[in-house]
Amino acid sequence: MEKISMNDNIQMVPMQEQHIPALAQLERICFSQPWSENSLRSELHNKLAVFCVAEQNGQVLGYAGMQCVMGECYINNIAVFPQFRGMGIGTQLVQTLIEQAIQRNGIFISLEVRVSNQQAISIYRKLGFCEVGCRKNFYAAPVEDGLIMTKELKTQ
Repeated sequence: MEKISMNDNIQMVPMQEQHIPALAQLERICFSQPWSENSLRSELHNKLAVFCVAEQNGQVLGYAGMQCVMGECYINNIAVFPQFRGMGIGTQLVQTLIEQAIQRNGIFISLEVRVSNQQAISIYRKLGFCEVGCRKNFYAAPVEDGLIMTKELKTQ
């Protein structure tokens, strides 16, 4: 894969069937407990799910997904291929989910992140997420706490 700059034609598009193999590969690269192709594919038909893909000329750069239920939106996945990190793609993906949560009348959007993932935590803070709790031993391989971060979208 070639290195690209953010000035290039990067688009945020809804996840589709043709993205699934690349996203499953990305999951295996990024996570100790990756989602399978079947798990990703099942989200294509889930009316509560919002999954978007960052792509350039059909090449998958990264993706993010969330579930929205009765105004509560939970980010499940955010991943960017290593060679495309540090270019703002993760930030764009999260911003896209925030916009989608607002369109779905979301009251808040929440996520868990490994306490050691300071780069991601910094991005979430920059986007207005606040630390609201900690899930002890939430992650496996390695075992690590999960920091709960939430962004209020509107007051009730």
